[in-house]
Amino acid sequence: MENQTPAPIRAFQIIGGMMNSFILSSLIKNEVIEAIDSGIISIDELAAKCKLNYNVLARTLRYASFIGLVNINENKYSLTDVGLCFLKNTPGSLYGSANFLSAPPWRDSWMNFEHCLKSGEPAFDHVFGQPFFQFLDTNQKFGKPFNHYMTMMTAMVAPVVAESYNFSAFDTICDVGGGQGLLLKAILEKSPRSKGILFDIESVVKKHVLENASDTVDIVSGSFFDSIPSADCMVLKTIIHDWNDENAIKILTNCRKKLKPGGKIILVEQVVEEPYTIMSLFYDLHMQVMLGGAERTEQEFKILFESAGLKLNRIIPTNSPMKIIESSC
Repeated sequence: MENQTPAPIRAFQIIGGMMNSFILSSLIKNEVIEAIDSGIISIDELAAKCKLNYNVLARTLRYASFIGLVNINENKYSLTDVGLCFLKNTPGSLYGSANFLSAPPWRDSWMNFEHCLKSGEPAFDHVFGQPFFQFLDTNQKFGKPFNHYMTMMTAMVAPVVAESYNFSAFDTICDVGGGQGLLLKAILEKSPRSKGILFDIESVVKKHVLENASDTVDIVSGSFFDSIPSADCMVLKTIIHDWNDENAIKILTNCRKKLKPGGKIILVEQVVEEPYTIMSLFYDLHMQVMLGGAERTEQEFKILFESAGLKLNRIIPTNSPMKIIESSC
């Protein structure tokens, strides 16, 4: 059915997108969302509990109701199903994402999106004078919560990936850029006869979670731009989307060089496909803004693989936004 909302109203809704993010972030930071969920349901209780201005809070929650975050019934407040998505410590929560997008590194980069549009380069480097991950390493105020958030995301996706692909056929599985090893741990629990290699930079792997698997896992530090340990299965979860085509091809080429005969290279990534989702299209541009990377279509993955001397075998859906992309020589 054709959208009946007048075009000027829809146009204003587009303009208001940034305002929605700032309002949501303020409600989250001041724990209004958590307070409503805990049963503090009147405006008087909310204002007192969260130490906020009664008048502005009431008007803000009226707006939050209009955009679908809260329900208001006889001056009592509850969260909608959308509002519940922003609770802390809830599986699949967008709490972290909402906070990050309003914080200076993310906010200021997006405010310079025009730089991406004109140059094809990441806005973050242009604004902050250094690459995103380098900035996080030296600014733990932002780096620590971001790393914690990424750990939580990996913890949710890891069991899904391990369930969706038969890794037991491989003797050695190398998690390339594997962070603390949460994904490798989940895979090896499903494939106990396989050996594992956790590969990432030294500052990351020293915090690994594989202490109880020391007999079956090697911890190797290094850069995937230099050389990668040899294995017959290489897994790269949300690595390739961080990089432009040139760097992505270099990483995949280094993987191919150390892939044992008959081995597979497995990417865990979103795949941009029709019907499009707001998540895949947003993260596509978000990768550009922050890192110069991209979310890619099946055809774009195919071109990357071919440029690295590989072929795309198949794409396997999972019970998550991530897909498993299998390639080989």
